[in-house]
Amino acid sequence: MSEIDIDELRKNFGRRLRIGFIGGGRDSVIGGTHLAAMRVDGFFELYAGVFSVDPTVSEATARAEFLDADRVYESFNEMAEKEALREDGIEVVLIAAPPHIHFEAAKVFLTKGIDVICEKPIAVSREQASQLDDLAQQQSRLFCLTHCYAGYPMVREARAMVRSGQLGKIRILEAELAAGDPGVSFEPKNPADRHWRFRENIMGKGAILGEVASHAHHLLHYIYGEEISAVSAEMSTFVPRREVYDNAYLTTRYHSGARGRIWGSYIAAGNDHGLCFRIYGELGGLQWHQEDPEVLWFKPIGGQAQRIARGYQNLSPWATRGSRFRPGHPEGYALAFANLYADFGCAVMARQLGLPYEQFYKALPNTSDGVVTMSLIEAAVESNCNDGRWQAVLSASSADSK
Repeated sequence: MSEIDIDELRKNFGRRLRIGFIGGGRDSVIGGTHLAAMRVDGFFELYAGVFSVDPTVSEATARAEFLDADRVYESFNEMAEKEALREDGIEVVLIAAPPHIHFEAAKVFLTKGIDVICEKPIAVSREQASQLDDLAQQQSRLFCLTHCYAGYPMVREARAMVRSGQLGKIRILEAELAAGDPGVSFEPKNPADRHWRFRENIMGKGAILGEVASHAHHLLHYIYGEEISAVSAEMSTFVPRREVYDNAYLTTRYHSGARGRIWGSYIAAGNDHGLCFRIYGELGGLQWHQEDPEVLWFKPIGGQAQRIARGYQNLSPWATRGSRFRPGHPEGYALAFANLYADFGCAVMARQLGLPYEQFYKALPNTSDGVVTMSLIEAAVESNCNDGRWQAVLSASSADSK
């Protein structure tokens, strides 16, 4: 089957996709990033939204984006109902609200026939994640979970190298997202100012696994493709007056026999972000750091280290398609994020035109990735409650996880 030409696809579709936002308003940590990312390649136009629980913020955001007043809604239920009835209703919705809202919001839009882009974690439990996985398939909807670091070309190159066998049989996988800036290393003086990620009632005491460690875990899962079979976890709270854990160590076992470690932290003081991975096979190892994202290091056993850089033509097709600028002109986080929007936009357009869309959709994080992550989180919480005892992790395809 021949590859679909993207320029021809856009020409035949003839317009931008209509998107609406749940969350992502002017008071949002991530909203501006989504706005920038969706506009980079021109696949989406913002038409509607419930941008904040604060109506003043929601309305101010809508005015700044030049939206019609009748397409700024009070609730996601109202928005889904009314947009589904419009001839020019939204075709895609972004859910960028706190995690405890994800499940109900995604469910109502999927049921209305609207494709979904959702912030991670997908939900607050494995059961909810599994229900969304089933519903997306039943409704034949597309779903992108924004594990944005999968958009980096060098992460995609690492995936191609590991899966083509260049490292041989994989033995060790390690990843970490260990931040330590003042915004996460201290609690505010006024508890009312506490961000929702530090509120136990949102994602439970182990919220760090969904907010931080899930990115580290997803990188390894995205590149390797193998699910974790068992986990031993130790989670701690260091910051005074904090309701949730702020440091997590996970030791992991894979079905293949590989072993791994995941570190998620808010209290690695001095680290700005700290996302990286190390993967070692029989024939060599790979290393990548998000703060130096243009470069992937490959060290073959007994040989010289090889610096693999973004933008060159000898990279894998998936990595090449994710690059816009020539070598030496850094692209960075926003454009990695934009790659998810570009691939998802192409997939939605292709499907609406009755064309094969898998070439765009197949490597995007989706509901299945959400189930895998929530399965690990629940097993890790159980392990931590039992002094780090090894806990089995249910497979995403397991009937028991549905």
